[in-house]
Amino acid sequence: MALQRARADRTARTWLGYARYTAQQQPGDEEQFNAWLKAARTDRKLAKDARTLAAARKELAFGLAEFLTAYAEACPEVDTYNGARDAVRRTAGSPERRVLDAVTAAVAGKSTRSVHKYEPQPEVEVWHLVSGVWLTARSRGLDATRTAELVRTAVSRELAGARVVDVTRLPVPQTRGEEHASPSAWADWELALWWPDAVAEACTRLETAFEAESAHTEPRLLLVHDWPLTNTRDTPIAYLAACPVIGPLVPFGYRRRDYFSEAGDTAGPSYSAVIAAPGHIVAKLEKEQAAVQSRHNPPRFVAAGPVTGRSRTDRAAALTLLRTAFPVLPADADSGPDTVPPVVEEQRRARAASSHRHEPGDDGERASRIASSLSDGYGCWIPGGSNQTAFLKKLAEWMSRQVLRLDMWCGPEEGEGTWVSVYGTLDGVGEGMLALKPGGEHHPVRIPLNRVVALAGAPPWDQNHPYREAPPLWKPYEPVPAREATGHGAPQRHMRVLPGAGED
Repeated sequence: MALQRARADRTARTWLGYARYTAQQQPGDEEQFNAWLKAARTDRKLAKDARTLAAARKELAFGLAEFLTAYAEACPEVDTYNGARDAVRRTAGSPERRVLDAVTAAVAGKSTRSVHKYEPQPEVEVWHLVSGVWLTARSRGLDATRTAELVRTAVSRELAGARVVDVTRLPVPQTRGEEHASPSAWADWELALWWPDAVAEACTRLETAFEAESAHTEPRLLLVHDWPLTNTRDTPIAYLAACPVIGPLVPFGYRRRDYFSEAGDTAGPSYSAVIAAPGHIVAKLEKEQAAVQSRHNPPRFVAAGPVTGRSRTDRAAALTLLRTAFPVLPADADSGPDTVPPVVEEQRRARAASSHRHEPGDDGERASRIASSLSDGYGCWIPGGSNQTAFLKKLAEWMSRQVLRLDMWCGPEEGEGTWVSVYGTLDGVGEGMLALKPGGEHHPVRIPLNRVVALAGAPPWDQNHPYREAPPLWKPYEPVPAREATGHGAPQRHMRVLPGAGED
């Protein structure tokens, strides 16, 4: 049905519309479908249905890809659109622009095209006309020769038979005065000889600037926050949706609707993605971002090195970028350690010594009471022991809606790890593994218990409040220093281990 509605769409093709169609499949949908299909194929009763469904999904994916290809072909060219627009900007202060301004002044901005009834005297601004037609033509993929023809035709409609009003704007005459019936006729003749050359020179200058902008088109890796590009504010960069995505999407934040939202804007989780974008576009985005970046405008783009074309190398570089956006990657769960790393074990002991550690049977406390204490921000639960999974399952029954802070050691198994605190809600518990939904809204991420230092409560948040700053999905975790083995006495049982809602 969705594909049929898409094919019936007759609205103008825009990159924002393209981005919205590409985002209809949510992150994780494909993985969930493949997991279900794998399980169904092992069941004799479901095997036939699984084959039918797999074939139908394959056909649907082909149809959607075909639709998106045709949709993109009707949109402005991804690469040339930005290079052409920047070429216009670079040419705006050129001598060729000033010559066209002189042409406009010579005719006092009056157009000679026919006037419709009740229409005021038409006016023309030659530079804006030339640059506008040139930009439109080049953004649609037309070559330089055809673009120059269209520009000349457009200007000719406005200046054919134009009369000179200010002769001081004319350049050195190309003909002799006695060849004309009057001085005004001479001026008009000179104008007719002058403006075509001025327009041609302006087109040449635009093409030169365009070539300079598009010279470095080799793709580079670009980390884009707040993906997908489906809200109205994403319109200027929605063309990036056509760039290949390398690696998985990772949680970034939560989008809200407010008074500035427009039709088609939706609330919900947003992500960070790494794409392979043309080099000159990446350079332009870096320059524009540096000009407006401030404490209140954090960077949306992070550029990295070139795309090598070697899938394993490019994916590894993309994962490194993604880990700066969200420290836990899907692949971490599959490469988790079989035993607790020494640094995690040491930090667990330090946490147990510095704050109250909830344990099964600790003063008769049950899972419900421990869950209540964690919800109030007191104490923490530290994994350990043979029954850690069974107890965590009981704990999860009482904390399915509670915001939790998971302090953990993360990173590639054979590389340098980092300490982080991830905020979310428990989605499930498996053998030696838990699933946490970052922000309570994102698809769950699987986290090996061997990486977890402690589980604590966190202040609740309101995702739909339009004026509050969105809560973080993660923060760096400051490890607790290990205590010396001296008799300092037992720690206080109800020490509050979490910051307040407004603290870092």
